[in-house]
Amino acid sequence: MLVSTYDTFVQKTDQTATLSSEERLDVATYGIAAEVGSVISAIKKRLLAHAGSATWNTADTEIIEELGDVIWYCFLLARLANPTKPVNLFSHDIVNLKRELGAGDERAERIRRVLDPSKREVFLAAAEDFPRATRDMTFEDYQKIAFLTARTSERTLAEVCLVVLQQLSAQLLRPKLPSIERELNDAVVDRPINDILGEMAWHISALASLFRLSLSEVAQANVEKVSDRWDRDVRTPLHDVDAAPSEQLPRRFEVTFITVAEGRSRMYINDQQLGSELTDNSYGDDGYRFHDVMHLANAAKLGWSPVLRSLMKRKRKSDPRTDEVEDGARAQIVEEAVIKAIHAEGERLATLRGQREKAGPLRLFSSSAEISFGLLKSIRNLVSDLEVKTNRYSEWEAAILDGYEIFHRLRSEGQGTVTVDLDTRSLAFDSKVRAGLVEQVKTPA
Repeated sequence: MLVSTYDTFVQKTDQTATLSSEERLDVATYGIAAEVGSVISAIKKRLLAHAGSATWNTADTEIIEELGDVIWYCFLLARLANPTKPVNLFSHDIVNLKRELGAGDERAERIRRVLDPSKREVFLAAAEDFPRATRDMTFEDYQKIAFLTARTSERTLAEVCLVVLQQLSAQLLRPKLPSIERELNDAVVDRPINDILGEMAWHISALASLFRLSLSEVAQANVEKVSDRWDRDVRTPLHDVDAAPSEQLPRRFEVTFITVAEGRSRMYINDQQLGSELTDNSYGDDGYRFHDVMHLANAAKLGWSPVLRSLMKRKRKSDPRTDEVEDGARAQIVEEAVIKAIHAEGERLATLRGQREKAGPLRLFSSSAEISFGLLKSIRNLVSDLEVKTNRYSEWEAAILDGYEIFHRLRSEGQGTVTVDLDTRSLAFDSKVRAGLVEQVKTPA
């Protein structure tokens, strides 16, 4: 992969543009520190689980993902820290390495002694012409030459990389300390941010080499992961597109929610009750009786809802295997479990914000910032054996955000009509309900 291509990708997927310059730098700096911690966790798990084994340096998907996340934040912070004159971290690091090897002090002499002489000479020769054209530089151009300067090897080098990455994170965070704390806590030194980021790039690249990965492979996996969430223009085809019309979810329909008694509500479609009367099934009033709106959101945004398909009698019975696996009881249980897990995470985050029910219904998932990659990955794990596993993170995010926007309005107003459009992948809400339907539901079902 071209470094310039990836740099453009990072700029395109940067979600901090609406923040102040200081806030953007904070997001990138804390992002790096957090992701370095995740790299350490992922690799330490591998090292501990395979101690003494020849397979300790076989990368798993977690290691690849976490290495890629650090690269993404390094590129972002490099852009934000150098707004007028972009800096290529790889070129910057090679220049520093060359200077370090050529210095006349005792430290440089010790480095020269410990390096393999042939590798040192190859590095110095390659560094003279690095890079010939930054726009044509690949990740491997840097990875190959940088690794020549490794002073240790194998598992020892892996441990060194983890320790140094932690130290480099502390150096990035040091400017956040007030002056008195910077004076008193001098174990971590002040250094130019580009030097720190260049060293981070070296140690991430070295870890990739140790785990027999190309840095381009790591970057490409990161592009796919980030695009899965932030490229919102890509849609997964509807899962029942090849089914008979009678076994497809309707492409456009309306569902009305009406409160029929305190803590009790019903859903209606075409003036017919849809499903059973709903309660919170809880000791307190948390509004969960309106959670079926999330089935509507799943249908609209994902083209998937085995629960709704069953309620609407749209199961794909002409294909017994699909009917059993995709539309059956187990799939319905999974969907309910996913919705409950999302709801629990939303309540946890709302509580952390300091929101309380006495101030009004909890507002769950008010922004995409509250939807972590961790939550999205846990959802995908739950549905890993169902057709919805192919849906993108961006579609799950849309289902959560739009679904909980309407959930909040239903809790606040107690009723409303939800329009579901699978063709446009949209949900719309109107607090009004047809007067005749209100009169109809006064009669017990």
